[in-house]
Amino acid sequence: MQSQPQRSTPRPRLRGFRFPPGQLRANTLYLFVIAVVAVGSVLRLTGSIFVPFVIALLLSFVFAPVVAWLNAHRVPRVLAIAVVMVVFIAFGFLLGLIVYTSFQSLVREFPRYQARFFSLLQQVVQRFDLPSDVLDRVQISRTVGNALLSVSGDFLDFGSRLMVVLIFLLFLLIEKPYVRGKLTAAFNQATHQRLSRVLRDINRQIGHYVAVKLFVSSLTAIVVYLSFAIIGVDFAFIWGVLTFLFNFVPSIGSIAISVISLVFLIAQYVPNWPPIIAGFTAMAGAQLVIGNIIDPKMLGDRLNLSPVVILFSLLIWGWLWSVAGLFLAVPLTVAIKIVLEHIPGLQPIGILMGTGNFTASDRTTEEGRDLG
Repeated sequence: MQSQPQRSTPRPRLRGFRFPPGQLRANTLYLFVIAVVAVGSVLRLTGSIFVPFVIALLLSFVFAPVVAWLNAHRVPRVLAIAVVMVVFIAFGFLLGLIVYTSFQSLVREFPRYQARFFSLLQQVVQRFDLPSDVLDRVQISRTVGNALLSVSGDFLDFGSRLMVVLIFLLFLLIEKPYVRGKLTAAFNQATHQRLSRVLRDINRQIGHYVAVKLFVSSLTAIVVYLSFAIIGVDFAFIWGVLTFLFNFVPSIGSIAISVISLVFLIAQYVPNWPPIIAGFTAMAGAQLVIGNIIDPKMLGDRLNLSPVVILFSLLIWGWLWSVAGLFLAVPLTVAIKIVLEHIPGLQPIGILMGTGNFTASDRTTEEGRDLG
C-alpha cells in the first residue's frame, strides 16, 4: 500500500507593517526634534571647525559667479580661481592692516575717553542725586577697555582662522563644477532632481542675500565714514568698519551700532551738542534710509523668513557659535527652511517659518508631491 505524499501547508505571508498616517507624522516629528538636538550639540562642540567652512561656503556663493563669468570669457578656470583668490586676499590683508592699526590707535587713546566717561558719569550722579557707589557698579570704562584689548589681541587668531577659510574657499571653487555629475552618478533620477532643486534654491537665495548684504553694508559704511570724517569724529574709519559688520546682524545690529556711536559722540563732544546731533543723525539716517528702503527693494521677499524666526535664529546661532553665529544666522536659517520645504512630512515646518506669502511654499510643496 503506497503512502500518499504529505501535502505541505502553505507558509503564511508576512504582511508589511504600516503606521497610520497620523502616527507616521508624529514619529517623523519626534525624530526631527531628536536630530535637531543632536546636531545642535555637535555644532556647539565643533564650532571651530564648522564656522570657517560655513563662511567659506557663503563666500563661494558670491565668488562662483565671478569665476564662471571669467571662464565664459575664455579665462581658464584655474586662472580665474587664482585671480579671485589673489584679489580677495589682497583686499582682506589691506583692510585687516588698516583696522589693526586703527584699533591700536584707539587703545592708546582710550585713557582719554575713560577720563571723559568718568567725568560724565560723575555729573549724572550729582545731578540726579544717585548713590555714590553707582560708579563702581556700572564699570562701563573697564568693560569697554577689556573689550578693546580683547579685540586687539585676537587679530592673530583671526588671521589663522582666515587662512582656514581661504583653504576651504579654494577647494569649494575647484569642486563646484563636479557637483552635478556626482549627484547624477550617486542617486536615481528622482532623488537627483530633488537634490539639484534644493541646491539650486539654496545657491540662488543665499548668494543673492550675501551679495545684497555686502553691497548695502558697504554703502552704509561709506556714508557713515564720509559723514564722520567731515564732522571730525575720531576714528571715522573704525566706525565705517563697525557699521559694515553690524549691518550683517538683522534688526539688532543697526540699533546697537547707533547706540554705541551715540555714547562715543557724547564722550567726545559734550558739551558741544551740534556735532553730536550731526553724527547721530548721519548714523541713524543711513541705517533708516538704506536699511528700510534700499535693502528691502534689492532683497525683495526672496528669503520669505518670518521676523520672529529671524530673531529666534539669532538667539540660537548666537548661543551655538557666539558672535560668528549672529552673522551666519540668516543664511543658515534660509538653507534649513529650503531643505525642510523639500522633505515630505516636514514641509509644514518650512511653511510656518515663512512670512505668510505661500506662493513659493505652495510651489515647492507641489513639486515635492510630484517627485514623491
